[in-house]
Amino acid sequence: MKAQDLKYLQLVQELSEERGLTQRDLFLRLGMAQGLVNRYLKRLAQKGWIKLTTAPPKRMLYWLTPKGMAEKTRLTYEFVSHTYKLFREAHRNASNHLNRLALEGHRRVVFYGAEPAAEVAAMSLKENRLKLAGIVDEDLKGAAFLGQPVLGIDALERLEFDCILLVKHSRRDDAILRRLLETKGRVVSIFDPFPEAAPAKESRA
Repeated sequence: MKAQDLKYLQLVQELSEERGLTQRDLFLRLGMAQGLVNRYLKRLAQKGWIKLTTAPPKRMLYWLTPKGMAEKTRLTYEFVSHTYKLFREAHRNASNHLNRLALEGHRRVVFYGAEPAAEVAAMSLKENRLKLAGIVDEDLKGAAFLGQPVLGIDALERLEFDCILLVKHSRRDDAILRRLLETKGRVVSIFDPFPEAAPAKESRA
């Protein structure tokens, strides 16, 4: 789904939920720059998806037209289809990645990063006979994720695991993990749910 169509969908969704919104209402609700909202509204008006009326004191109100409602339905369907396609792709990539780890003999995995990618990967653990040994994320320490507490990076010293799945890809996180695991000889496996080309490389700390 194009980024522009997603913006259109956000605007018509707001207009379908409450009639007669102002431009200010829309940019405050959507968190977009006012100039950007103005540009998109002009395009939607040209397409016949919305209409404008004036209201005192010198305000312009925006309304969704029947054509706009039909286009909202179409864009919603495209959004759901696109999201489902991305989810299936991410799940397939996660399953393949974890299968490689299982074939290498790994059994207990720690996720580093309480991220959506970790949620997708968690769905493929059981089918690959892998066990989640813990979830570590220094930035979210103490929060709940996947039904268990998120641990700080110091927990890696006491957790029993043979592989860590890195789903949070910042240089800071990479450096910290590699330093902590350097003397343990454990595998750091970098998981990208949407690799652009070759599968994510795995490296030993």
